[in-house]
Amino acid sequence: MKKLLFIASIAGLALACNNEAKPTATDSTAATTPAPAAADSSASNQAMLKDGLMTMKDSKMMIVKNGAWAAMDSAVTCTNGRKVAVDGTVSKGDKKRKMEEGMMIDKDGQLMDKNGKPMDTSGWD
Repeated sequence: MKKLLFIASIAGLALACNNEAKPTATDSTAATTPAPAAADSSASNQAMLKDGLMTMKDSKMMIVKNGAWAAMDSAVTCTNGRKVAVDGTVSKGDKKRKMEEGMMIDKDGQLMDKNGKPMDTSGWD
């Protein structure tokens, strides 16, 4: 009898914890709350497309101009002195680095990995 009571209480607790509140037609917050953004990467990329952002895509350097990606047609010098060549070579002084697929650099010269996380560039300065 104790086992049966224990199992019933665990089942009841599990059902109570899984009870998600679903908005009804009379719920005023359901009509005013916007739907969450899609979980696809293009939605997150659109949010961070600032003019001057550069990336290596399909072995070509691309730059954001007017909110859209365009192929780089000339070298760009960042505000911190880094120079980004059309072939993806980033240089500052006598130090050079070739960008890998998916890497990004902004117009201020901050290098980011494929996930958008800033990279350590302490050896450059």
